[in-house]
Amino acid sequence: MSGELASTSLLDHVAETGFRASVITTYSCYFPFYEEVVLRRLMAAGCTHNVLMVDATRCAEAFAIEELRPRRAGRDYTLIPVKVGRAFHPKLFLRFSKSKGSLLVGSHNMTLSGFGLNDEVTNVFRLEGAALRAGGAPFRQAFDYLAGFVPANLPDVVEAFEGVKIGVPWLDGPLGTDPQDRQLLTMASAGPDLWSKLTPLIPKDVTTAFIGGPFFDPALALIRRLQREVRPKRLVIGIDPESVEIDPVEAAKLEGVEWVNIAGVPIIPQRREGASRYLHAKVFWFGSKQDDLLVTGSANPSVAAFFATPNARNAEAVVADRRKGAADLLGMDALLGAPAVTATDWNAVIARRKAAPSATAEESRRIYIATPTPTGFLAQEPLRVGLVLHGAGDMDAPLGDAIVREAGVVDATDAVRDGARYLDVRSPNEHTLVVVHRTEDIAKNLGGDTRKALRQALGTLEEDPTQLEALLKLTEKVIFDSDDVVRTTPLRPTAGPGADAEAPPAPASLALEAAGRRSSSRRTRSLASGDIVVLLDALMRRLGEGLTTTSSSRLRSEEEEIGADDEEGGELAREVPDFDVLAKACRGKVRRLIKRMQEQFELAAAPDRARRGIVQLAAVLGVIRTLRFVEQRPEWKRMHRELVDRTDEWNLLQVAAIAVAWGPDALAPRAVAEAGGEGFAELSMVVGLLAWLAWDVETDISVASQRGGLEGLEDQQWYAVQLLAVLSSWLVDDDAALTILEESIARTPRFRVDGERWSAVHRAALETFALVALTPDEHRQTARRVMPGDLVVLSAHESPRVRVVLDVRQGSDGSKVVMLAPDATDGERSFLASRVVTLAWAEGAGIAAAAR
Repeated sequence: MSGELASTSLLDHVAETGFRASVITTYSCYFPFYEEVVLRRLMAAGCTHNVLMVDATRCAEAFAIEELRPRRAGRDYTLIPVKVGRAFHPKLFLRFSKSKGSLLVGSHNMTLSGFGLNDEVTNVFRLEGAALRAGGAPFRQAFDYLAGFVPANLPDVVEAFEGVKIGVPWLDGPLGTDPQDRQLLTMASAGPDLWSKLTPLIPKDVTTAFIGGPFFDPALALIRRLQREVRPKRLVIGIDPESVEIDPVEAAKLEGVEWVNIAGVPIIPQRREGASRYLHAKVFWFGSKQDDLLVTGSANPSVAAFFATPNARNAEAVVADRRKGAADLLGMDALLGAPAVTATDWNAVIARRKAAPSATAEESRRIYIATPTPTGFLAQEPLRVGLVLHGAGDMDAPLGDAIVREAGVVDATDAVRDGARYLDVRSPNEHTLVVVHRTEDIAKNLGGDTRKALRQALGTLEEDPTQLEALLKLTEKVIFDSDDVVRTTPLRPTAGPGADAEAPPAPASLALEAAGRRSSSRRTRSLASGDIVVLLDALMRRLGEGLTTTSSSRLRSEEEEIGADDEEGGELAREVPDFDVLAKACRGKVRRLIKRMQEQFELAAAPDRARRGIVQLAAVLGVIRTLRFVEQRPEWKRMHRELVDRTDEWNLLQVAAIAVAWGPDALAPRAVAEAGGEGFAELSMVVGLLAWLAWDVETDISVASQRGGLEGLEDQQWYAVQLLAVLSSWLVDDDAALTILEESIARTPRFRVDGERWSAVHRAALETFALVALTPDEHRQTARRVMPGDLVVLSAHESPRVRVVLDVRQGSDGSKVVMLAPDATDGERSFLASRVVTLAWAEGAGIAAAAR
């Protein structure tokens, strides 16, 4: 065992490189120190995604003083004020990367004194290489413990907290189960108290026990309980008379206790001459003839820290250390041999307590966090309806007011919503403050080098066409080669305050009732994780919106083109890319992307792989749609170059629609089951974009219904209609999917085709198809003249039961209807027309008509 425990420097740990993310917890925080010293060192060392969790009361106190307010919270790091029954008191410092981890558990607060001036004790856990899984239990325990304090109704904050695990595969999956000689013990508002966790670890027949700390409960109840239950033969209690908070009268009542003065006894290397020796460490030691136990961390020798009732207890974290020699490294012999506390010392404690100012009524302070919404903010807890909050921006500049419309819903102007760092309001006796968490700013700090390169390629795509190749190369790596495509933690509740109230009735959807999933009118959460989150977000939101604005503009005239060249430095100032070469390379990379996606469908057939397949497909479809957006830009339209081959689009549609929705083993129902029965954002994205893909490859029910003797066209069209129809039960009542479909159609126009009419006709057809699929036995017409495009209702053992007639062929025994059967040798099956139930196609209306 090294001497690190005896002489570790917290600031040296902060500056260590090789970590991507950190979570720090503290009771009190000096924000200027965290932001200007600790955070800067973390980010300079490559630790770019950081979370700071602070006791809510202490955090509110800091905000009440202008010079102590944080300036970068919610933008450069995630700040989470935590409110518990008594105090949020653990001191944890977690850092993660793909190949190593660091966990500090101590007595130090996030203050200058805690990191360098006080006498503190900190436990260091380090993992690298082969030890990552063997020794990862304390890391997962610490992370899961802290996750319980994250406001569950703010999904963006939950995402930010869980984002520290991005690219940390060793933190999930099986970990070492061997007995640990150092255990992390924690206490929260619920569950067992700290004392009940600690006592089974205390050695039998304790000969000597030591307690040291700066704060004792008034009645010294913890010491009395320790004497009663542990029954040490010798009990030594170390204090610093100049700073300890203890009642000397109660101390004098204790029998069998040796009080020692440990001020200055711990040997602190490189202590600055004349520096304060404030003793802030908390130490418990139990020794027997056979073994011993050293307990250090955040817990003071008090009731609140060890066994108070849930509404009166602290949140604490300590380390129970049973390693041989641990107490020696801490200098236990010197602590036990410290000079006795004298009468003069006790008198000094009494005098200091009398001189302490009496408690006065303080302003009640409440602090919350909130995330932006389209109309304002969502707060983590209910606020008084009608409360008017004042928005403050950078340098506390006033931005305007916001008003609480519902319990946790705050309406605000665009200026306040987009610019406020916090909202607050003061009355004579109360101060309410809401810290704004800026999701997009925080997201920029997530992930590693791949994510940063991906953002750069996405961000410059509009201005720099040459980024297409870099983007496609990166997206392939992110989609198929990442370990963390799908989150491994369960989805947390995302409903806001008042979610227990009865929800308004959702639009009826017989198809979705049959599918057994909730209506999409409920808010769905993303299942994506890691770098693919950035890709999906950019493809579906920021990048798409930016490209839409450009694509809808008219082509510039020759005069405008000449002027633009002059403004940009002239034609010689920039190199024009070879659009032919670039387009060809792009088509080739997209073809490879599609081929790899087809291979993934086979892998997705394995158990618990459906969600991953859906998320990957969402990204592939998003890339294709974005490239089609890019084709609408003036430089590409002038060249008449395609970035995506329509044949490749058609191939993807055939394979993907069947993989997603055909039969009981399809990805969509399995993915919903894997997600706990809930729909999720990437599934809506897949369904909407597959329907858009049908539009983009010129699927058209109206064209298919007009035979005109074009058998080849007809066959292809009804086949495409079948692919679209199989998505019907997932599309017709999914508002998010329908919005994606309609927006995508509007941004990828087809020559002389009315996109709105196409959407209306096909939505009506799909609604009818979904209805028939739900109640197939209610539609029975046999021995009728069958036409291509009619619907066929098969027997109950077939799946799916309702299919589209692709063709009607004459045979020696009569007419046969041909339908899609992906598992058949040639992909088709045929039945005698006289033996099947069919529904006529309503001529000219473009929708299937159920027989009455």
